[in-house]
Amino acid sequence: MNAATLHQLPPQLTARGPNLALDGHDLGRMATEHGSPLFVFSGRKLAGNARALLAAARAGHPRARIFYASKACSNLHVLKIIRAEGLSIEVNSGGEMWKARAAGFKPAEIVFNGVAKSVAELELAIGLGIQAINVDSAFELSRIAEVATRLGKVATIALRIVPGIGGGATAGIQTGSERSKFGMGQAELREALDIARSHTSVLDVAGMHLHIGSQVLDLPDFLESVSFTARQAREIAGHLGKPLKHLNLGGGYPINYVHRRQGANAGRDFDLSAFAAAQPAAGMMEAVSRAAARELGPSPEIFFEPGRSMVADCALLLTRVENMKRRGATPWLFLDAGYNLLLDSAAVRWYYHMLNASRMDAPADADFRVVGPLCDSADCFFDVEGEYLWEAIEAKLSGLAGVTPEVLAELKAKTVRLPETRALPAATAPGDLVALLDTGAYSLEEMFQYCGRQRAKAVMIAADDSIVTLRERDRPEDLVDAAERMGMGAAI
Repeated sequence: MNAATLHQLPPQLTARGPNLALDGHDLGRMATEHGSPLFVFSGRKLAGNARALLAAARAGHPRARIFYASKACSNLHVLKIIRAEGLSIEVNSGGEMWKARAAGFKPAEIVFNGVAKSVAELELAIGLGIQAINVDSAFELSRIAEVATRLGKVATIALRIVPGIGGGATAGIQTGSERSKFGMGQAELREALDIARSHTSVLDVAGMHLHIGSQVLDLPDFLESVSFTARQAREIAGHLGKPLKHLNLGGGYPINYVHRRQGANAGRDFDLSAFAAAQPAAGMMEAVSRAAARELGPSPEIFFEPGRSMVADCALLLTRVENMKRRGATPWLFLDAGYNLLLDSAAVRWYYHMLNASRMDAPADADFRVVGPLCDSADCFFDVEGEYLWEAIEAKLSGLAGVTPEVLAELKAKTVRLPETRALPAATAPGDLVALLDTGAYSLEEMFQYCGRQRAKAVMIAADDSIVTLRERDRPEDLVDAAERMGMGAAI
């Protein structure tokens, strides 16, 4: 059985003999032409995702709108494709607002999230007259009122509320409780409503906003957030004496990062079944939109803010094997890409599925420890911290009454978040090309230059099969800023 049959390839990926292809383009040839590491995006997949999510939202509620969460990937070419498909945009900073405007989004197509909006950012948002500022605190609302008064403008706002609903694949991406840094609880909401009532000439409370997390795998969590929104919106409207114009249900819709058949590319004692069982984002969004139509009624507009589910599966990262060694019987592979290009692999121990893109006709029959090139032991595609922690926990629990093998397995799965090894062809060696799938979200935005490594080039296969450069690879001189280069003179 070859690698292509062991792995469940998404439709945009195909195996052509030994080589992996994206939208029919040989990825080995692309890596040779553009260098490695290299992000490759599918323009067709991106546009298809945008169309599918918008159609799903509107199938449930005729006044549904999608505001793409641009923090997931705010590359201008990506933004222009999303805008061309009829979507609006959610931004998280003045910089993202600037990029949204550069991509052609109109002020009425922009909502502004964020927990620490500066005066300058609020001046920009209020001056433009954007669709809504999602207010994160009572203090921020006071600041908005001051800025709007000074500018002689009316600020359109939505109140971001903490719903107390759990959601998200890891603690670091759960945003629906007061344990997170986002939104207002009930006491602070009452304070914000007092501020709003005191500044009706400059504050238009047009909506309510919530967000329960990212990669939320359970539809009931989303449905519960709709019911919460219905109750809370009625209370806010009662306090203000007017109905809300829009209700923003946030994002967090999941994608399946696993792409493996039973037994393929799974580390021993590691379970990725939750990822694999994730309902498609479009189906979940349609169900939520229908629930919103029932519980919230036809009058308010319904907003959604998908990010990851829009762009994650539109891209992959190509990386070369540069070195290998053995630790006992286990072979180790050293790639030219590490957490400098995929920060979430270390920050939240995120799983990215791995294929040998140059040996797709060979069985994935050997287990490898896979690491990146950085001078840092945490630069690896397994959970080094979790593994060390588990050794200590297991030693403490060993022999204790009531600690069954089943309990140990459950605790280990919660402690060690990534497979210890990856299944790849036994012949995998330096020079081979490895593809990490579903890297379109939170990758281009988070790259950095640790250990003097340049940020990667990114290209897109457009709908007409042309190759569009999204960003060039950093040059060596990009490792120092302009002032340093001037000071160094002829040394550069």
